Amino acid sequence: MKTLLLGAVMLASLTACGGGGGGGSSSPPEPVAADPAPTPVESAPVTVIVDIIGVITGFGSVFVSGDKYEVEPDTSIIIDGEGESLGDDSDLRVGMKVNISSSESDGERTAQRIEYDDDLKGPASNVVLDTQDPSLGSFSVVQQTVVVDGNTIFDNNIGDNNADGNIDIGDLTAGSAQVVVEVSGLLISEGFVATRIERSDSVAGRPDVSDDEYEVKGFVDEVASDGSEFRINGATFLVVDGADGTSGTVFDDGLAADSSLVGEYVEVKADQNNAGAWVAVRVEREDDFDDDNGDGQVNDDDRNGRYEIEGVLSAVDTSTTPDIVTIGSVILEVIDASDLVGQVGNIVKIKGTFDESGVLVIDQSRSQVESYLRVQDQVAEVSASSFTTRLGVSITPTGNSRVKDDDSDDDEGDHLTPQQFLGRVQQGDYIEARAFLDANGEAVWTRIEREDEDDMDCRIQGPVEAIQGDSASDFTFVIQGVTVDVSQIISEGDFEGANGQTLGRQGFFDQLSVDDVVKATSDKQGLGCELDRLTAREVEFENNDGLFGTSSSSSSSSSSSGEDDEDELSGLPSAVTENTFVLNGRTITVVGSTLIDDSLVEAALGREIDSDDIAFDQLPGELTLADLLPTDIVIKVKVTADDVAIEIEDS
Repeated sequence: MKTLLLGAVMLASLTACGGGGGGGSSSPPEPVAADPAPTPVESAPVTVIVDIIGVITGFGSVFVSGDKYEVEPDTSIIIDGEGESLGDDSDLRVGMKVNISSSESDGERTAQRIEYDDDLKGPASNVVLDTQDPSLGSFSVVQQTVVVDGNTIFDNNIGDNNADGNIDIGDLTAGSAQVVVEVSGLLISEGFVATRIERSDSVAGRPDVSDDEYEVKGFVDEVASDGSEFRINGATFLVVDGADGTSGTVFDDGLAADSSLVGEYVEVKADQNNAGAWVAVRVEREDDFDDDNGDGQVNDDDRNGRYEIEGVLSAVDTSTTPDIVTIGSVILEVIDASDLVGQVGNIVKIKGTFDESGVLVIDQSRSQVESYLRVQDQVAEVSASSFTTRLGVSITPTGNSRVKDDDSDDDEGDHLTPQQFLGRVQQGDYIEARAFLDANGEAVWTRIEREDEDDMDCRIQGPVEAIQGDSASDFTFVIQGVTVDVSQIISEGDFEGANGQTLGRQGFFDQLSVDDVVKATSDKQGLGCELDRLTAREVEFENNDGLFGTSSSSSSSSSSSGEDDEDELSGLPSAVTENTFVLNGRTITVVGSTLIDDSLVEAALGREIDSDDIAFDQLPGELTLADLLPTDIVIKVKVTADDVAIEIEDS
């Protein structure tokens, strides 16, 4: 305003001068129009090509690992390599691992192509349930190990075969016939961590039926010198030449049954002959990159633009130039992978840009963190963006939440947007939800299910926020704002340790500390659940149970896990002595009470044992720490602030 006023005064002064000066008759000069200001030129938005490998976490377009990708009418969607649909994502489901080619402009990503192909297909066998949480565990498909964790989605078509009200790994054991499954997952050395499991439409592996083969993806470990067979994770596949008039094994993409096949990541389609052997029908190279440069071949020259991948980090080699990183089936040359060294064995997500040589420059990396917060309860209130349980826990589904409606009669229960899911949730519904706490202490919900049950235990699990009371006879504690009352627990056996052992009331109280993860369970009738309070019938400490969600915090070329990961380490041990070893550059001390996972003990002894975790000072006398910790096996270690090992397990 001051500038405008000054201009007006100056114009008045000039006009007065022009009109005076002794009464001359000259007219004041015509004002000269200023040159018009140039029209601003808007720069065109920059479009960047982005290739992604990740797991579908939601819909409303498609969310992969929490990031949104718009699906347009011309978006190509390919399922199991069988034809192409345009703009129709109705066959995609939560938990599917997909490859997406997309473009990004002004911060919005649009998918050009979305591809899904299952990783395993075959009968489920060797089902092993977790002793503490029978919804977790492992099983085998064609001798490949499938790990079921807290984020594994089971399609409703699996069926509640054991009639326990849940659809989970336990339903793979019910009945006399094996359940033929299709598995999508994240590759690990012995198989996959399952992200989604569906029942196959048909029996598999019949030699006289086409297109019903078993399917296995993996790295080829060995090929017979005569080319008659090859192996993937111990599964042997016979190679036939068709000389007897039958169809011979077909090798695509220039592959051959010789030593050049070793180390290749392939998909094998196989039948099972009358002797029970697997006979390879077709072998194809699996490559997670596309022919981006249009030369008709898929190779390192197609590594360009932005690239993002989610998977299990299996190896980091910083001794070469450039560094070499292996995530799942993808081997990447990386400018600087030093921040990933300590994450081997973890599920990670990295983002970066390929340089002109096809080498990845990482600008973001982050590890997944344990979704240790868990709620089972009935819904009390539903709002436009969230719902609240009887305990008062508020749950907000987002694109990062794997929502699933098990209590539905349609096939869309795992193809819902957060708003569609909320539209189905009603007061009185039973729900189960899992989350982790971000850096601000806010719950990030990674898994939310509307359950098909008439009754369900009321339960809360999470880190202890506060403890009230000075004695075992009179104490309560708080989880996520909910006060847990243990006064009604009568049996000493209902106070349990992290490994299921009885602690008793006094032992539980003595061990209880703020930040301990504890699970508190009330009753199925819900009489023990009310706003901000749970009257427990059982309480137990919890270990890391494999329930994972992606932390939202990340930084340039580094990772922030969203939890206090200084107390939990993962990697290859080195410099093992009588009672110490080095892990991720830190010297870890093993004491008598350090718990050793039974799998490590069994591997060292070469035989099975009856116990679960064993204290170090209770081990058989012939075992040494070096026996337990081979330097080529990735381990997980929970440590104190002073780097004393609390628990050691095989990763």
